[in-house]
Amino acid sequence: MFAYVDRAILTVLVEPIQRDFHINDTQIGLLHGFAFVIFYASLGVPLGYIADRFSRKKLIVVSIALWSLATASGAMTKSFGGLFASRIAVGIGEAGLSPASYSMIADNFAPAKRSLATGIYTIAIYLGGGMAILIGGALVAIIGPAPTVVVPVLGTIRAWQLLFLMVGLPGLIVSAVALTLREPARHAVSDEVPGQTLGSKLAEVLSHIKSLRRLYLCHFFGFAFLGVSFNVVLLWARPYLSRSFGMGRSDAAMLVGTLMIVFATAGIICGSLLADRWQARGKVDATVRVGLLASSMILIPLIAYPMMSSVFSVGICLALLLFCGAFSFGAAPPALHLVTPNRMRAIASGLYLMVNNLVALTVGPTLTGALTDYVFHDPRQIGLASSIVGAGSACIAIVLFALMLRPYREAAIRLSPGVVKA
Repeated sequence: MFAYVDRAILTVLVEPIQRDFHINDTQIGLLHGFAFVIFYASLGVPLGYIADRFSRKKLIVVSIALWSLATASGAMTKSFGGLFASRIAVGIGEAGLSPASYSMIADNFAPAKRSLATGIYTIAIYLGGGMAILIGGALVAIIGPAPTVVVPVLGTIRAWQLLFLMVGLPGLIVSAVALTLREPARHAVSDEVPGQTLGSKLAEVLSHIKSLRRLYLCHFFGFAFLGVSFNVVLLWARPYLSRSFGMGRSDAAMLVGTLMIVFATAGIICGSLLADRWQARGKVDATVRVGLLASSMILIPLIAYPMMSSVFSVGICLALLLFCGAFSFGAAPPALHLVTPNRMRAIASGLYLMVNNLVALTVGPTLTGALTDYVFHDPRQIGLASSIVGAGSACIAIVLFALMLRPYREAAIRLSPGVVKA
């Protein structure tokens, strides 16, 4: 949860950051996405290798501590470049969390229960994102219009920078608590190659992926393009309410944060339960079907989103967007694990996260901002820009999931004959 608190806090701070650093929507999109994902994506594979061979618990502990300190460092930045570097460091810290966590979940739960288990883990993303927006909105109201605040040791800083300290430093406590996690025994690892290097291990994983390239490419990019819609909403829904409907930053943040906590959480629970239920009934491709269903459902609220004329109607669209956007992401890692040998899962998860974040975090927020800056030349058109980017991405996801169904069924039956039914 703290990982997404550190990531999502930026949405509450769009206006003061733009004012103090003189930047546009495109640059805000780069801060939210590209800065974070540069090393977050590229380090996923080597850290996945580490998670496959060494203590996953220790990797999680170090990751939490690093990203928490990096978030807090945002309080000391003096320019767009400094804040960009701070967001890069946050991405480096968070890169080790998910590969290790997904690997531990796969060793703790049977395949028919993994979607729900992963969904519960992933709920923290939406709780963290929603809490970040809620906490940020509350702090904006408490701090008020004061442009600066005085902080012990740091002295006078911009008021919005205080939020980075307040959401970053508590993560050090979470890092200490993570030391109490139990490292599960690794299952089905008898085929591990002793002394295998990262290069040879990566070559082995890539060889496996190449043998099922249509399946893996459709999985990686299908969930990535579906993730574009959620990331667009995460960054731009709050500014959209402020720009188009005149809502204050605090009030808009409270609305978006509450909707995210309630409806994104409900979405991932429902999608995960549905995937597990279908799989228990013998549907080998249950996890892929959930992805196809989610990308189809989300199109309606995405298209309707910029046409709404009141805060209430926008709120309904946002609720549906968040529900559908989260619906399939408890099923995404289990879909991968069912067709990936145990010893390759963490690296495969790292590759999945690399593609997912490169697409979802860079295409969504940045392209949306670029449309308002360079096509519409009007920041109030952020709703229309969000709709165009989100709906287009959902259509791509629909095609990819449809193409994935048959090869996924064949691979799952062949590679996991003891846990699936034909």
